[in-house]
Amino acid sequence: MEEISDRLFNDTTGNVESGNDDPSLLTIILDLSLKGWYNIKDLISIQDITKSLLVFLNGHLSLNNSNQVAFIVSSSKGSKFLYPDSTITGTRMAEDTGGQFPGMYRQFKMVDQAVLHQLNKFIEEVMAEEGGRATNTLTGALSMALTYTNRMLTLDQSITTTTASAMTTSTLESTSNNNATSSSSASASTTGMKSRVLIVSANDDDDIKYIPLMNCIFAAQKMKVSIDVAKLGHKNSSYLQQASDATKGVYLHIEDPKGIIQVLATAFFIEPNLRPYIILPTNSNVNYRASCFLTGKSVDLGYVCSVCLCIMSKLPDNGKCPACDSAFDKKIINELIREPQVISKKKRKLDNGNSATPTPS
Repeated sequence: MEEISDRLFNDTTGNVESGNDDPSLLTIILDLSLKGWYNIKDLISIQDITKSLLVFLNGHLSLNNSNQVAFIVSSSKGSKFLYPDSTITGTRMAEDTGGQFPGMYRQFKMVDQAVLHQLNKFIEEVMAEEGGRATNTLTGALSMALTYTNRMLTLDQSITTTTASAMTTSTLESTSNNNATSSSSASASTTGMKSRVLIVSANDDDDIKYIPLMNCIFAAQKMKVSIDVAKLGHKNSSYLQQASDATKGVYLHIEDPKGIIQVLATAFFIEPNLRPYIILPTNSNVNYRASCFLTGKSVDLGYVCSVCLCIMSKLPDNGKCPACDSAFDKKIINELIREPQVISKKKRKLDNGNSATPTPS
């Protein structure tokens, strides 16, 4: 216990950003895989999960007036932004409520009404469309979240640069004798928006496309965006474990989702810049198995293309890489697909001309 206390409160050697005054962007991705939610229908419903997530978003907005949130829903029919949404504006909401929000912060009301209205509409559209093969579009939703994050970070950087330049100019005009001090103070006041993504999924089928997911992971690493995962259902997701571990996020398998609001308010409420100071739940058993490009299933033993490093559990029929279309050597393919053969030993002839059956050595 003393070692933990010393490491938490006395270790200041790490280069960790302190302070929590910088604006932060929180993006939530809700995976609406109907089969996964049907398996846990006796434990919790989509509406209850959504209400808990809205409480979580409101808590994030209450920390800082400059904080931003986004809500994306994903299903087999595609992905969609529930908030921000251009169809529900502040003017329309003011008309629906008489122009006032009694007993509730206006930003909370905007987020709650937009998410609930659009979610019900989206579920009706998904239920109305029948037939077709169900495909997982979670990677598409993650791409949308990273694209929106990049736009917000670019906008925040431009605003910060303009503000810092104006502060520097005004300071130089008022105090010409303290140029070095004003420049350092202006640079110190320049802050950047932090961002993170929270994925809530109940899908027990590991049918996420591996290549697009890895591209999203690389983009998140470059943008320094943490991917947190709240996995519901009965099984873990190896691909979401990889995404969380590679981006220094938090992965939790919540077996009893009835108390999910407590989990959201503790494990997932901590900002990434403050997580080095806090002992968070970790997952050391991360399954880093790759996925077959042809079948989409995890591969224990397979083939790798020497050009693009595409992983295959079986050789393609056309003899070409399914990713880069490179032609494989036919001789090597024949050697790989050749069935094992048993070579019989020749009989040894004796001096009298009779043959003898070979004995095992």
